[in-house]
Amino acid sequence: MTASSKCRAAFAATAASAVLVAVPVVGAQPAHSQPYPPNPPSLTLTATTVDAGDDLGFTGTGFIPNEGVNAFLLSKPIKLGHFTADANGTVEGTVTIPKRTDPGKHIFRLKGEESKLTLSAKITVRSHKPHYGHTGEDRSSVLLGGAGAAGLLGVGTMMAVRRRKLN
Repeated sequence: MTASSKCRAAFAATAASAVLVAVPVVGAQPAHSQPYPPNPPSLTLTATTVDAGDDLGFTGTGFIPNEGVNAFLLSKPIKLGHFTADANGTVEGTVTIPKRTDPGKHIFRLKGEESKLTLSAKITVRSHKPHYGHTGEDRSSVLLGGAGAAGLLGVGTMMAVRRRKLN
């Protein structure tokens, strides 16, 4: 083998190696880095004071992507619902505070099934105020006037009976 053919063989081997190394790199996607340090887990509520029976919206972050997350109301543990975190580990949803929840301070909690991540927030629950539909006219003044007239009639009758007894 002559020096020229040795040089060509070395060049061909180098070129083949470069192609084998470059092919996987050409199709590769750029890497996206996460912010460092990563954002801490957080819980945001639509309200911190709610009436029993009302809805409460929430957003929780920091869970494992696609993880199951349970929502609870604590004092007496009540499971309010089951949700699934999205591909970014964020879970959003709405729960209904039970109508029979005791008024006062409670804790709303999200807990990841795999990560065991727990996010909590204090809330105040007010007593349930039932909504009565409109049933027609307001006749309370007529009823009050009638009750007053009946009372006066009773007093007048008693006075008349006493006068007769005295005579």
